[in-house]
Amino acid sequence: MNPLGIPHVFCINKGMSPWTEFTQENVSRVPDGILGLFQLSKGEANISFVGRADDDLRTRLAEHLGQGYTHFQWVQLPWTKETFEMHCRLYHHGGGNKKLDNVDHPYPPEGKLWRCPVSTTSPSLCDLT
Repeated sequence: MNPLGIPHVFCINKGMSPWTEFTQENVSRVPDGILGLFQLSKGEANISFVGRADDDLRTRLAEHLGQGYTHFQWVQLPWTKETFEMHCRLYHHGGGNKKLDNVDHPYPPEGKLWRCPVSTTSPSLCDLT
């Protein structure tokens, strides 16, 4: 594990795809209907936004086309809880809402009471501590 709790196996075996130009054509190459995480940048390898999809990664990525992002990377994950926890870790790793375009800390899916694995506070208070 690194200091944020991101398992080394994630970085080695499930690592993000390479940074790719953020175009409709490239987004269409992401498999349909998968769970996963993504990062967007406004310059290759400079993370500007982190997001997740609990149902369809391709659709979630497409929602961000035309918003000034130039590159993206993504990874498929098998479980919704894993996507939420990794989303939190990447959010904190990227600097939270002080450095990212993300307005809010990641929230768990509706109906779930999962806590952020990085912070001991509730998601709505993570950026205040």
